[in-house]
Amino acid sequence: MTDDGITHSSAIGQWPDPVCQVATDDGTPIVEWVNEGFELTFGSVEAGEPAASVFETLELSVVLGPDDPGEIGTTDDTLIIESGTRSTTAGSRDRYLLRVVSADENADGVFLFSPLPTGATRAAGEIGLDHVASVISHDLRNPLDVANARLRAARESGEDKHFEHVARAHDRMERIVEDVLTLARGAAVVQPDERVDLASAAAAAWGTVETHDADFAVDGSLPTVVADSNRLGRLFENLFRNAVEHGGVDVTVTVGPLAEAAGFYVADDGRGIQPGRREQVFDPGFSTDDHGTGLGLSIVGRIVDLHGWEITITESAADGARFEITGLEIGCENVA
Repeated sequence: MTDDGITHSSAIGQWPDPVCQVATDDGTPIVEWVNEGFELTFGSVEAGEPAASVFETLELSVVLGPDDPGEIGTTDDTLIIESGTRSTTAGSRDRYLLRVVSADENADGVFLFSPLPTGATRAAGEIGLDHVASVISHDLRNPLDVANARLRAARESGEDKHFEHVARAHDRMERIVEDVLTLARGAAVVQPDERVDLASAAAAAWGTVETHDADFAVDGSLPTVVADSNRLGRLFENLFRNAVEHGGVDVTVTVGPLAEAAGFYVADDGRGIQPGRREQVFDPGFSTDDHGTGLGLSIVGRIVDLHGWEITITESAADGARFEITGLEIGCENVA
């Protein structure tokens, strides 16, 4: 069914994740075509089958979304799908974030499946399943809207450039899901067994964040520490993103060593954090921004805790926010 003469963008055909193209027949979504990624992941289907029948045949069940499978594809939507035919480990089933761009009288619809990390939406932990569902169904809305708009543009114009925007939106969604899992999982999520140069880790993290006109500086000589390099990078990313989002696009962010403790600080010259809110900001779901997930600083606090470090918030020399992380293991020999 991957090469049956149905018109579709070449980029959709080459997309590595499962993609399904649908049309409507009296309001019922009908599968017209699937890409190779779909067939390799879920199995083959016949063109002309109702989408609901395909889901039943391939044992694709809705974990988060409409109770009636017949409603899938009738409107733009975001769902979580579980596959009963493929599993990553014994006793577990793969789950996918399904982005639906519904068909209309001018263009076919698209189902785009994105694999979710093992454990997504099963997490109960500190934030609870309700908040996991809230993040996935609500806080993913912005990148999903971007992805859906670009998918519509791609299918109408046939221009592959729109998929660059879809890919960036996908990266944003992956980061949100990973943040949720970092909060929900236990100590196994952090493996502090590497020697990490703080200055290099901070600079690399700064390069991954949308910083607009913000400036970055390292004040003093930062040490090498024992840490989980990936999670330390996420800690820096979230602190930098918080500074830019709340301190302004032209904020200056500074990283430096602490003079009287084994640790470092991240400071900015933004508007700071009120003393009464300095403990709250680490609570999952707490945000002073209507468009925020309330997860960024919660992730920071979680990573700090799982390393056995401590974090405090004070006021920076420029009246902004200053995060101090202490309790680090400094100057060790190779621990790998």
